[in-house]
Amino acid sequence: MARKRFLVRFQVSADSLTWLVVRDGDVLERYCRKRDAIGRAARLARADPPAALVVERMDGTVQASRRYGPGSSEEPGPRGADREPGSTV
Repeated sequence: MARKRFLVRFQVSADSLTWLVVRDGDVLERYCRKRDAIGRAARLARADPPAALVVERMDGTVQASRRYGPGSSEEPGPRGADREPGSTV
């Protein structure tokens, strides 16, 4: 099986009243809840390594990022460890 050379970037970002799951610039899905969008994007990233997941806040700034695949820790740590204090996501 041929090995991928390029990192696939998945992104969760706000769009009006929904959260988008984006792969390399293409919108794949929309969700009402941010946590649902993050869960789906993480599953897609794990299934297609090497990949990166970038989670954005409502204002477009980066809230968190994760890498999946060889040489990366696929486990984000204790539940909520990658969240900011006071974050609801």
